[in-house]
Amino acid sequence: MKIKKSVLAILLGPILFAGCMSIGTGHDKMADQVNVFGIKLFSDIDYREINGVVAVEEPCLRGYERIFDALGLVIGYGFDKKIRRISTRNSNTSMFGVKPGMALEEGKKIILQAGFNEYAPPVTFRADKYILNLLVDGDKKIFGLTLQSVD
Repeated sequence: MKIKKSVLAILLGPILFAGCMSIGTGHDKMADQVNVFGIKLFSDIDYREINGVVAVEEPCLRGYERIFDALGLVIGYGFDKKIRRISTRNSNTSMFGVKPGMALEEGKKIILQAGFNEYAPPVTFRADKYILNLLVDGDKKIFGLTLQSVD
């Protein structure tokens, strides 16, 4: 009986260990749905220039921001030098299928289908470790998007 248990432990041990090691190393499918000049939340890439536009750096309470005014883009970095916020007003960009210039109702429908839930209606949504704010004008058009990590 002891031999059977030992053999079973030897055979199953590496399988269980390998399974535990893979937890949390999966690909983040949500990050792939952010189409803003290739920028990804939680990345440690130090963007100082994008498409020939040089950033202006400003301090903020939780780190610093790189502002690319000509691109309608702001990247917020934490003190750990990782991207913690992406804000865009550029109509050539999108997050989870939502683009600046889209009607609010259309954007809400798309973001809910992407797996987000209303967090602070009508313009703030949350999914997993992300919070997405839709920036909306008086005509109920989305003029910008801000994606940030949940602290």
